[in-house]
Amino acid sequence: MYIIIVGGGRTGSALAQRLSERGHNVVIIEKDEKRAHELASRLNTLVIHGNGAELEVLKDAGLKKADALVALTDADEVNLMACEIAKKQGVPTVIARVNDDAHAQMFESIGIDVAVSIPTTLSMLFEKVLLGGAGVYGLLSVGGGKGEVIEVKVGPNSKAVGKTLSELKLKDVVVATISRGDELIIPKGDTTIQPGDLVTIIGYKSAATKIARFLKGD
Repeated sequence: MYIIIVGGGRTGSALAQRLSERGHNVVIIEKDEKRAHELASRLNTLVIHGNGAELEVLKDAGLKKADALVALTDADEVNLMACEIAKKQGVPTVIARVNDDAHAQMFESIGIDVAVSIPTTLSMLFEKVLLGGAGVYGLLSVGGGKGEVIEVKVGPNSKAVGKTLSELKLKDVVVATISRGDELIIPKGDTTIQPGDLVTIIGYKSAATKIARFLKGD
């Protein structure tokens, strides 16, 4: 893939390095000239000094041939503008960092594929660390905050144990994956729930939370 990353901070540079190591073509746009030179000398990627919210800079980075653009600066207005330009220019996948939850709706309104809220994501990470494998915790907020990805460990007393997904007839949620020991299961209708299964579900917040508690056995 040809990927443009707007913002060469710690997150942007780390992502660029990971993607590059996996064989992707990565371009970083960094506004700070000193930082841009430092990244260019350290990373095996093309680094462009400029404002990622400007069309000409994005064009210089290869916007027309980009498979994806990720906006990761600490300024929501820059991320929003970069993503809006990328969408209008037909970039297939556009992802943004949202630094202020109050701005999430703006990103959603221009049709960004994924807007990752930093405050919400961090709170979910701490929630997972706090509750561990015994709890119900969020992994990611989606749909402008309306939906959530939740992970839950099936309890031994859960009424879901021994039943297939078809029998459970879950509403308003999708079971994405089930981890059973070292095994990763892509669930189907005939997949049977077992005690200790780590189930990842996606859905509207209220529905996902309700189903997660049911799977846990609360």
